[in-house]
Amino acid sequence: MKGLLLTCLLWAGALGALPAPGWAQDRPGDAADREIIERLARMETRLDGLERGIGQLREDMQLQNQQLREDMQLQNQHLREDMQQLRRDLNQQLNRHFQLILGVLAAFTLMFVSILGFAVWDRRTMVKPFADKVKSLEDDLSTKGHSLDVILDALRSLGQRDERVAAILKRLNLL
Repeated sequence: MKGLLLTCLLWAGALGALPAPGWAQDRPGDAADREIIERLARMETRLDGLERGIGQLREDMQLQNQQLREDMQLQNQHLREDMQQLRRDLNQQLNRHFQLILGVLAAFTLMFVSILGFAVWDRRTMVKPFADKVKSLEDDLSTKGHSLDVILDALRSLGQRDERVAAILKRLNLL
């Protein structure tokens, strides 16, 4: 667009620089041509102003983009730091929860072992008197067993002579 405008202006300037023929007079068309040229010159001035404004807008936009990039990078850095802090806090909380769970597990284990130990101790203390009593009875029986055998033999020999004693011994399965 600018090139076309410059070409038109150059042609207009070249035509205006040529010596006018002597027979040429100022006609109404020449005034219109001058007006067109003046308008074209004003438009060129406006276009130059617009180009400068567009260039300034581009520079402003680039500056704003650069500032936005820097702000975003700074915000990203802050977010990364916050995320790292959150991770550290979360890890600390998980460690505390893990330690709490280990403590509860240790308490239940200790409780179970204590109850089991108490049950074993209680059985030993409860069974020991009975075991001692049974052992003493066995000892007594072994010493008195011989005399019982003698009595049983005597009853069997009596049962051979007496029918009533034989019936009693058969009923007790001793004969």
